[in-house]
Amino acid sequence: MKTASRARIDQWSRILRLCVRQVHTGQRQNLPVKPQGPEGHGEKIWVFRHRRSDQIVYSFEEKLDGFHALKQLPFNGKKTKPAKLRKDYWSAMAMIQFPKGQGEVGRSVYQKLRELKHLHEVAWTDGFRYKRPEQFTDAEKKKIAEEKAKGQEYRPVRSKSERGIALNAQRTNSIADMAVVLSGHGNGNKISDAGKPAEGGLELVPVSISWANDQDKEYAEMWSNNVTHGLFEQPAYKSGMDAGSTA
Repeated sequence: MKTASRARIDQWSRILRLCVRQVHTGQRQNLPVKPQGPEGHGEKIWVFRHRRSDQIVYSFEEKLDGFHALKQLPFNGKKTKPAKLRKDYWSAMAMIQFPKGQGEVGRSVYQKLRELKHLHEVAWTDGFRYKRPEQFTDAEKKKIAEEKAKGQEYRPVRSKSERGIALNAQRTNSIADMAVVLSGHGNGNKISDAGKPAEGGLELVPVSISWANDQDKEYAEMWSNNVTHGLFEQPAYKSGMDAGSTA
């Protein structure tokens, strides 16, 4: 008898826990969905560049936050990642503007740009080990000529330090990435998903890019028709790191 009573008590206990869990789950499902961030969050993406190293940091804010920016900088070898960010070394290279109310599209593009940047920094081919012709020293040029005269090929190899410097320099890659992502490429890229079906494919969300130097856009092979270009207004061009951040 005691065993049967204990079994019934345990059964009722399990039923009670199940009912309570279902009530709590229903309450969570009925809660209103909170927007991600403040109003307008994601409608602007700021692209910051280090003046010397060409390192790139993406931000939703006009003033670069040192704590969050450091998380985007990988360790590529000794002295390739600063302990803190100096505001005099960083400036806004570009600002990507999406239409009002299209912050979700901007957040999608931001994610894609971050993913591509990380890919450039960690997935490089063996060809990256070798120097480009404009990086050859006079001694290396001489050796190349000597080996060529012998019918052999000599390719100067980057040192570990030089590879780290080259991996940090993501300026040209980031501009090419912007052109690709804003043209709708990439799974889950909402710049095309948010558009309305049009003849010949999806209509892309219109985007404008303000540049500190409008010649930078030439690093991309081509830009899609939904992208327009312009120059920063003077106040935006001068904006940089927040004085209150780690600098």
